Amino acid sequence: MKLTLVGQILFGALILHQAFVVAMLLARPEPRKDHSIAMAVFFLVNMLTSVPLGGQTFGGWTDSGVAIAGVLVAPFIMLQGPCVYFYVLALISPAVVKLGRRDWRHLAGFLIYLVLTVGAALLTNQMTMPDIGAHPDDGVVIHKNAMSGLMAYFGLSWINTVVVIANLSALSLFILVTSFYFVLVIRLLLRYRRSKFDYFSSIEGRSLTWFEWIIGVLSVIWIANILLIGDNLFLRSVMSSEDAEMLVETAWVLILSFMVLWQPAIFEPKRPGSAAIEDIPPELAGVAPSKYQRSALDQERCLRIIGKIERAMTEDRLYRSQNVTLRNLSDHTRVSENYLSQVLNEYLERNFYDYINHWRIKDACHLLHQSKTSIIDIGEEVGFNSRSTFNAAFKKETGQTPSEYRSATRNAAWGQDPRADVTSPPAGAR
Repeated sequence: MKLTLVGQILFGALILHQAFVVAMLLARPEPRKDHSIAMAVFFLVNMLTSVPLGGQTFGGWTDSGVAIAGVLVAPFIMLQGPCVYFYVLALISPAVVKLGRRDWRHLAGFLIYLVLTVGAALLTNQMTMPDIGAHPDDGVVIHKNAMSGLMAYFGLSWINTVVVIANLSALSLFILVTSFYFVLVIRLLLRYRRSKFDYFSSIEGRSLTWFEWIIGVLSVIWIANILLIGDNLFLRSVMSSEDAEMLVETAWVLILSFMVLWQPAIFEPKRPGSAAIEDIPPELAGVAPSKYQRSALDQERCLRIIGKIERAMTEDRLYRSQNVTLRNLSDHTRVSENYLSQVLNEYLERNFYDYINHWRIKDACHLLHQSKTSIIDIGEEVGFNSRSTFNAAFKKETGQTPSEYRSATRNAAWGQDPRADVTSPPAGAR
């Protein structure tokens, strides 16, 4: 792949930009760094796989030097999928993500690819890095006459046959592993889309919609790249533009990097000992819980936890904090997050988001009925951080907008406090 002057400028700017992004991700102060480290490794790998093109463009490397560099750095493309996976996992995990023994299995694709490509390169001096996909750092190393070699299978020496099979296996591995991580990332995003309502009372700024869009765009690019690989192997009917390919890569790298720098950690790191162990039986302390430890939470303990939750609402008005989370409620009540979530979902039949908003709306109804404070100020006072969120939550709870509710109460001749109209938690749970 040879770039024109425009392509060379784009390529050089892209490398410098990624180096800056890596430095920012590693150096900026944050409550937790796991998500930033994952993406720093992603961009480092992306730069590393550009070494052959950089050597050819700016270093004056020979074709053999470019080919050798391509063989050595191509396997690193297999690390980008795990990097994106751990980035999303770190964003949606309340606890800091730390690599354990089982996580080393994510290196399997890299190691297998390394064995296949380096082994094939050692068996032949005919290896080259053809323009498959975006540029040579796409991680595809294949014999230039692979398909014709397969069709004339019996006319090849055993060495050439092994080389062809090894490189086609590497190509297949690249496609399968990358597709596998696309699926894993999409599953994580879908899981977070549901679970965030069990933890946060306000989801503004905690949505990963931007990343869902990027994954969608990258999926389209990935499918197009697969089609180009197939065309390169069988037909060679598409003559791609090197500058256009570099422009596409520059575009997605810039968008992804800016959004990654903008996206803060969604969950704050847990503080040791923040939740009391008094509600967790001693024999279960230190044991990783399943979704809900039903056997460990009897009726008596459940009622005691419900009492703590409702005192936090009625006496301390914890819901008035705009960014209150399940962890804040856990710290306040000295009950583990797992038990709080179980009680809210199974006994009070609401997730955390709906439960907090229920109390906010109940408070807002009282203020709308008893005071002349503006609607937007009432929304902020009871804990909402935007009027649109306040209106949506209020209508969901009461069937009316705040202004409609205020008008209705003012027109009511009997003047009853309308708080009674707001659904309370199930009586059987009290």
